[in-house]
Amino acid sequence: MPKFWRHRVTIITGGYGSGKTEVSINLALAKSASARENPIALVDLDIVNPYFRSRDRIVELAARGVHVIAPEGALRTADLPALPPSIGGSILDQTQDVVIDVGGDPAGARALGRFKHDLSTTPYDLYLVVNPNRPHTRTARDVAELLRLIEQKSRLTVTGLCNNANIMEYTQASDLVRGQQLLTEVTALTGIETVFTACVPELVEEVTRLLPEYPVLPLRLSMRPPWKEPDKI
Repeated sequence: MPKFWRHRVTIITGGYGSGKTEVSINLALAKSASARENPIALVDLDIVNPYFRSRDRIVELAARGVHVIAPEGALRTADLPALPPSIGGSILDQTQDVVIDVGGDPAGARALGRFKHDLSTTPYDLYLVVNPNRPHTRTARDVAELLRLIEQKSRLTVTGLCNNANIMEYTQASDLVRGQQLLTEVTALTGIETVFTACVPELVEEVTRLLPEYPVLPLRLSMRPPWKEPDKI
């Protein structure tokens, strides 16, 4: 199994539209499907995006071995939900693997910063998901500025990059190659390296051939905005 994670706690962040929630869900599912004995928790700290939230897939993920920790009841869709104390407990629980999905804007980073003390007691990775097709991450300098903003507001350190240069169903392997070219520039500016690439399963073989130095996380897409959900009668 390729090493998409290096520690028990993995934090996934990224700018609006980066695809970080898809990456978070698929990373948690990959952990669940691996030989790891620890139970898997997916912590939904995305308090910004009303359309793509892992908390909206609680039942589906539970059926696949992933326990979602998120605001409950009416608070689930609040713009600034109260954060359950079980989040800190999951970070400290050495018998549990944790993936944390957090918004990459100042509010999301500050929410993550509330757990700085808990995270200071255990090794973690904080990965920045980058999609250069989005408006605010089209240049290496844009990405570097976002990275530093997240570090400043969360008071934590970004430890790796994820190349997620996808355009939904229109993605081609060449898009991921261009995405990695951008991330190579980001590494030159920040010293932070790409840890893995993410793409739909149909492209994994080709992307692996074109970018052999990076493990490829297959993205089985789970999140759709409400206007793409099937009508319920």
